[in-house]
Amino acid sequence: MYKNYLLNACALVPKFDHFNNPYTIIVTSNGYERVDLTPRQLIDTELKENGTSLKGAKEAAKAILGKTSVPPIFIPRSLFPHVWFSTESTRNESCYYFALHHVQNAEKVPSSSETTRVILRDGREFEVKVSRSRFIQRWNKASSYFAQTFFNQFIIQRRYLKPEEKLVLKCAEVNEPYLVD
Repeated sequence: MYKNYLLNACALVPKFDHFNNPYTIIVTSNGYERVDLTPRQLIDTELKENGTSLKGAKEAAKAILGKTSVPPIFIPRSLFPHVWFSTESTRNESCYYFALHHVQNAEKVPSSSETTRVILRDGREFEVKVSRSRFIQRWNKASSYFAQTFFNQFIIQRRYLKPEEKLVLKCAEVNEPYLVD
């Protein structure tokens, strides 16, 4: 039976048990939950429930963002879509995933140039083995992806707009390059 694990999730932390079997700690705003799936399997399952797959989500991100080695993952929701980004290639079992809207800051760990302290909006912190610059790059790419998909979904598709919003958008089309960038 399918359970909607990622609805309130902030981060997906990969772990291994004593027998080296992978599992995931789902960090939510209410605490933690253990799931006997890898983060990759968890996201793929969530996407399949929404009519796509991890492969399809990666291809869609690459189509919108252009060439990218670690694309963010867009999970469609009714009103507020979720965008997830990973700390490294999704093929690596040590890959953390973060929900874009839960990340507040990223700081370099002074003792290591290849470790970043990720601070969530609720104040929890995680240290991940990726440089701060690479983490910021992936965070920014996910932010850009969210902005572009949100704009395409709710602004360009005019069926969601009220008549007065359509008029404002029609007037703004003259300055469209300024709106998109």
